[in-house]
Amino acid sequence: MIVEQPEPLDREILRDIAADMRSELDRVEEQLAELTREHKRALALRQIFGVDPLTRDRFNHLHANIDQYPGKMAELREEERLLNRWLDRCRDLIQPKAA
Repeated sequence: MIVEQPEPLDREILRDIAADMRSELDRVEEQLAELTREHKRALALRQIFGVDPLTRDRFNHLHANIDQYPGKMAELREEERLLNRWLDRCRDLIQPKAA
């Protein structure tokens, strides 16, 4: 069986891709921080509101930032994990292999 060697990748293109991925990773990390802040704020608001009746907007805010927090956080962490893995692969492809 003959195995074809893949064509070498252009390092400049790889650097551009890596820069784009780093930007995306920065965006995801900002979203993680913002989500955490909003979650902590919602927990504090829930204590402030206590057992008093809530308006629909307040209920929706608490639901979005408390009940949905674990799922949103899991999605962002998975995206962060993948971006880190892809950036590692880019770095490995950019750096020449030692003989």
